[in-house]
Amino acid sequence: MTSPITDSANNAEVPVEVLRMAYWTEGPAAERDALLDAYVGCLARLAGSELRAESELLGECLAVGLLHAVPEVRRRAQAAAGRLGPEAAAEATGWTLGDPDETVRATALPSAAGAPGLNALLASFGRSPELVASGAEGCVTVTDAHALAAARKLLADTELADAVLADLPVPLSADRMPSRLNLDGMRHVPAGRLVRGPGPGERPAGGDTSWGDTSWPAVAETDVEGFYLDVHPVTNHEYDAFVADVAEHGHQWCHPDEPKDADHTRSTADDPRCADDHPVAGVSWYDATAYAAWCGKRLPTEDEWERAARGDDHRPFPWGGRFHADRVRGLHAVLQDGDDTDLGREEWLRRLGELHVDALPALTGPVGHRPGDESPFGIRDMCGNVWEWTSTRFLDGLPVEPRFGTMDPGDLWGEWSAEVSIRGGSWSSPPALLTAVGRAGRPLVARSPEIGFRCAVSEAEVFA
Repeated sequence: MTSPITDSANNAEVPVEVLRMAYWTEGPAAERDALLDAYVGCLARLAGSELRAESELLGECLAVGLLHAVPEVRRRAQAAAGRLGPEAAAEATGWTLGDPDETVRATALPSAAGAPGLNALLASFGRSPELVASGAEGCVTVTDAHALAAARKLLADTELADAVLADLPVPLSADRMPSRLNLDGMRHVPAGRLVRGPGPGERPAGGDTSWGDTSWPAVAETDVEGFYLDVHPVTNHEYDAFVADVAEHGHQWCHPDEPKDADHTRSTADDPRCADDHPVAGVSWYDATAYAAWCGKRLPTEDEWERAARGDDHRPFPWGGRFHADRVRGLHAVLQDGDDTDLGREEWLRRLGELHVDALPALTGPVGHRPGDESPFGIRDMCGNVWEWTSTRFLDGLPVEPRFGTMDPGDLWGEWSAEVSIRGGSWSSPPALLTAVGRAGRPLVARSPEIGFRCAVSEAEVFA
């Protein structure tokens, strides 16, 4: 990573403990903790130094931790800042409240309680004073619960609360967001073991990965915590309601890394073939993430998506062990080829090359209109129609934590860390990709008529 340290105006020498922390990105936890201890100790020394050059260097050294690529480093830096004095604590709180990682943001909430810095926090949750003061019954996430608790402390000081609430950039109203989370239209997926990827007998002969998956999972099995998942992908009608709300109230729910001047309107909005009950498509990962937050939900991880599709018996298709052309909308349905399950890669590419998308009567189809496509947990439309965004990075399987705000969106094409896993195949996919195990990667700024999404929420978030 690039170090945030620049040449200081006072030419103070940057401590080696800070440099080591700045350039550490991965390794054993013990190594990380040792570097963190040395780094935090160095911050304390700089804060207590009587030398002007060293004390002025503190802000740059603190930024190394607050902007680090590893969430645990950012959490420790925030905690350390609270002990370095009011100025450092306030600066750290401001950075951390905008952190893309929810667990990092949560560490800043106690520091924000009773301080003007809660202004931005209250605005982001869009709550009236009455609703905040009433308690945490309407919580959507763990962070939500902490935010309400912190807000109640602030509201106990009437004078301070009035000053903060009067300065909010948008008016608060109870109907705008106490919580949009509604479990209707979702199904519970209990905690369980996931055997990732295809079994030995299900892999292409010779290990051919030409259908989109660049490698088989490095870790074959994992435990997945319980969660809820939308029965159907988000539809055009549902997504367009979100776009209208953004137009009225502003970008309250967007990812902090979202490109500047973002317009969440889907790229398929002017296509009459994309009916209200079709899955939304033509939306970027940022669009999908903002919609999910607007609903009080999030995007599923890749492991959650696969467990929901495969169940406890790790089936290759949501409905069982054999492909059924009538249960999935793929290229065979768009071209009306019937039960063509032997489409090879070269033939598929040839057909795509000859495909005149504008001349097709339809691309996507209505959700929930193919009987028998249910997964073991009653979740539908998991294969075909549209690929679905996840919250997992494609190449290394880690959570997507973008920090590309200063980059032009066009520069992200070809950037491996901006590739997000998509699952399930789409209307343009051959049978080989219309499975519960196939995967592909796309840049998080991509807006394709082949990619949509559905939302998830953790058990812990529901019952917080």
